[in-house]
Amino acid sequence: MTKPVTEGDVKRILSNPFYAIQVDESMCVPHETLISEEDWIKSAVKLVEEIGVEEYMKNLLENLKGNYVT
Repeated sequence: MTKPVTEGDVKRILSNPFYAIQVDESMCVPHETLISEEDWIKSAVKLVEEIGVEEYMKNLLENLKGNYVT
């Protein structure tokens, strides 16, 4: 039996870049993290406040596609 799709499910689907791009293989391998998820989220919120949501989302997609600063 399939469970009904909730509003929360739709929000998670719409925020998943997997549906919009091909994620670069380098983003799919096990690796050591540099900061905690909590710190990453805090810094992301600050950056969104500085550059805006649209620019942040463009940068996020570019990173996931493998176009990141090394």
